[in-house]
Amino acid sequence: MHEMDVQRMGQRLAGRVLGHDAMQHSATERRVTYSRGKRALWTARAEPLARFAGGRGILRWWWHGTLGSSRSTLDDIVSEGQRHGVEELIRDSVQTESLQTSEALCALAAHLAAADGLLRVDEGDDASFFALYDAGRHMTIPAPPLSAGSLVPAANPSESLPAAPASVPSPSGPTEPSRELVSPVALAMMSFVQASLPSGFRQALLAVMVDAQGEKARIFVHLTAADANGDLQSLEPSQRLFDSVVVMISEQRRRGGSELHRLVLRLRPTDRGASIDVTVT
Repeated sequence: MHEMDVQRMGQRLAGRVLGHDAMQHSATERRVTYSRGKRALWTARAEPLARFAGGRGILRWWWHGTLGSSRSTLDDIVSEGQRHGVEELIRDSVQTESLQTSEALCALAAHLAAADGLLRVDEGDDASFFALYDAGRHMTIPAPPLSAGSLVPAANPSESLPAAPASVPSPSGPTEPSRELVSPVALAMMSFVQASLPSGFRQALLAVMVDAQGEKARIFVHLTAADANGDLQSLEPSQRLFDSVVVMISEQRRRGGSELHRLVLRLRPTDRGASIDVTVT
């Protein structure tokens, strides 16, 4: 099940950290950085996934021994296990017997949780596994009120932007929009996805492409969400969402962010609203 997808996840991770000669992992900060010399190649958020007890041959998932119903980025693993009838993903601990079997099972789990990779940290005969997510920038937003206007589709899925002021120098690389610019987009995105999928959703992905042509640029917006059953849904952005994206990109360019070519907002619902991960290229 998902064998090729798991393999591709591993290949993408290998490509991100190709040539690295050092890896720094901080369990307290939930962060890992792969580097070559003094240059950081990739920084990721490391979510605790499972721990293998070598002496007993047991793999314990992250929720082993915990109580409560708080949502986690990794909840999709259990949901997918239930959907496909995979007992190893439903029980809080599994008798795997070997480290290799445990790693293969954790790689599948990481893929089902939409992770960007898997990290194994050996500790003698034991090992800890972490699901890796591109660090980008992380923020949280409160749950916005539902609005009927959230479902009005955008009249035009793309729009041309004026040239950035010549007096503002372009940065040497892509720069992330500030929280004040991202928040309106995240709130509009959350409202629209909630209204479009009233039964709930697991996560949503907003991709903004900026096609720079000389001094001008054209933007394109695509929105995809996984519904409550985990099925992907392609959603047509609302006018409010599209307008908020235009404002964000226009203001970012005015402030000197003209080198931004692609921005991705990954939204996951939480008990208090949603968590947002922002990455730019």
